[in-house]
Amino acid sequence: MTRYVDGSYNRASGTRDAFGGLSAQLVREGYPEMTVISGDREPADQLKIWYERMTLTPGNRKVYGTERWQGKTWYRIHPIKVGVPETSNHEKRRANDLAYPYNSDTPAHRRAQKLAPNYGITCEGMGFREWWHWTHWGPLGTIGAPASAGGASSATPEPVWKDDDMATLVTGGGQNLIVGGKLIPLAGAAEVQAVKGAQVLEVAPSTHYNIIQAFARDSVNAALPVLVYSRDGNGTVWMLTDGKLEALVDPTTLATLHAQGAASVTLSQAEVDNLLKG
Repeated sequence: MTRYVDGSYNRASGTRDAFGGLSAQLVREGYPEMTVISGDREPADQLKIWYERMTLTPGNRKVYGTERWQGKTWYRIHPIKVGVPETSNHEKRRANDLAYPYNSDTPAHRRAQKLAPNYGITCEGMGFREWWHWTHWGPLGTIGAPASAGGASSATPEPVWKDDDMATLVTGGGQNLIVGGKLIPLAGAAEVQAVKGAQVLEVAPSTHYNIIQAFARDSVNAALPVLVYSRDGNGTVWMLTDGKLEALVDPTTLATLHAQGAASVTLSQAEVDNLLKG
């Protein structure tokens, strides 16, 4: 059984059954079931994302690539690719964006890669650094009612975080990652700097590990900021989001973030100071 967060679905029975079969085999082998955080994308949704990420007039904005559509050249002003309308595999009811641990380089992801071809599935996103993006290439089957939100294992509705809701955090420590609901391996510091003009926060390997662990959970709320607590500081809670570490002083905001399931990580004051210097 594949789990669907509230608002996500697969209308094509072939896609739904393929992911369900792959997920069931992974569970039998001791891995978590697959959780879909973004499945089918209706044409209106695809157009919305297209217009958010593409423009005919980029001006002085950073351009990450170009696409041809309607006989014109469109400029991508967002680091994450978007399919040309009517060409996206989300729109074709074939693709699912998956939650952790099937969104980054993990043992579960590697095992899923081995098993996926048996179900006509590949991790298509690995070709463009979107490890969460999986695609079913077999028959679509019947196009009918969407899969029920939550599947068999979801007791309560959860907020939906699409792939364009990423917060941006860049850390060092042996590799560079952008973190914000998804862990995206990048080639190096130069490439990191090109993403939204993100600042590279060089941190100790232990800090890097702690931050990653704060996100390493099966939750769509991973797109929330990370709450940073200092072990030996003055009790200030920091909010790590958009590549910045900012003091959080509003208790109401803190309570809301906790209620929404924001991840937290406890660091030494020296580690916090190091992040602040970044």
